[in-house]
Amino acid sequence: MKRRTMLGVIGAASAGWLAFPAQAARAYPSAAIRMVVPYAAGGGIDAVARMLAQGMAEELHQPVVVDNRGGAGGMLGAEAVAKAQPDGYTVLLAGNPELTITPQLQKANYSATSDFAPVVLVSQSPNILVASPSLGGKTLREAMEAAKKRPGGISVATPGNGSPQHIAVELLRTQTGLDIMHVPYKGAAPATIAALGGEVSFALVGAPPVLPHIGSGKLVGYAVTQPARSPLVPNIPTLGEALGIMQKDDFVAWYGLLVPAHTPPEAVDALSKAAFAVLRREDARPRLAALGTDLVAMPAAPFAERMRQEARLYGDVIKRFGIKAT
Repeated sequence: MKRRTMLGVIGAASAGWLAFPAQAARAYPSAAIRMVVPYAAGGGIDAVARMLAQGMAEELHQPVVVDNRGGAGGMLGAEAVAKAQPDGYTVLLAGNPELTITPQLQKANYSATSDFAPVVLVSQSPNILVASPSLGGKTLREAMEAAKKRPGGISVATPGNGSPQHIAVELLRTQTGLDIMHVPYKGAAPATIAALGGEVSFALVGAPPVLPHIGSGKLVGYAVTQPARSPLVPNIPTLGEALGIMQKDDFVAWYGLLVPAHTPPEAVDALSKAAFAVLRREDARPRLAALGTDLVAMPAAPFAERMRQEARLYGDVIKRFGIKAT
């Protein structure tokens, strides 16, 4: 009897010892989280990631470390997360180029719709059609008429072939029926400089590089390529307002948080709660605005649907116009 009792005690103790690690393993997070940004440090998406990572670390009581993995138009970093262990300790802060556009222009070793689970769409930045004040014209129609009379006609600089801005320019050309020349540059900064120097009639780029120049009067903002005006530039009309075209098209740069597919629901839920807690803070909107991006805070389900719809839209336009990557 004593032997049985002793065996029972040992068995119970062993069972308890075995159960403890299992319970501890379920506690999430219990270690640092790596937030991969698929671009070099210092850009707009990197700044958004660092703001979010700092806040989420405070909410989760674990470090959230930003890991910049640039290359291949954002696809290298995205691929690294797609192939990472789906345990909640590797997350991706990415934009629409590497998720809904670039994979349709060149071979990608991941599927944006099946290899990731969206957590939250954090923010979006408007693309703004700008020009030097020397072009003339108070409205976009007037500015385009002025550009038509200049040598070279209407030209629009973008950050490059296959960029969201390039795709928007192709639609702009088709729907206006105007002879518009697309001028691709290697990034938003040189495209902005081209507009400042009058090398091109217009530039269509994301908000961060042009907002200071709009504020100083060195550039005029004529339109944004989205259905509604941006809170960042409420005085700049949409293309629908300015020209009566592309009224439902939503060509913006957005930043979203995702995890590898099959990440445990409890980890996804913890990440989501932490991210939304950060985005609901009083200082979230002004801090993002200072980075040139509008707070969105869209939950996972509508974020996933937006990705699917946007991929179809970009795919159709890419095939229609035979757009190639730079």
